Amino acid sequence: MNAEAVHMDRTPAVTCSSCGFAWNSAAMAEGLRLLGSCPKCGGTLAFHDEAPSAPTVERAASDGAAPHLVLGIPRR
Repeated sequence: MNAEAVHMDRTPAVTCSSCGFAWNSAAMAEGLRLLGSCPKCGGTLAFHDEAPSAPTVERAASDGAAPHLVLGIPRR
């Protein structure tokens, strides 16, 4: 038996309740949340993990600063 297979989580991230297709990666789960239905059959998706928190945008400490001070000197 493969040593990696013993330690891998076997629960898929998303499963379609209509066709039974399963997706394993968190990136696919995020995309399927945006899509809202199974891309194969249009069925309902069952997510097996909690929804990720909404992304937050942190503002620069120096709001109103000139772009070259925030981004650095442009390359030529």
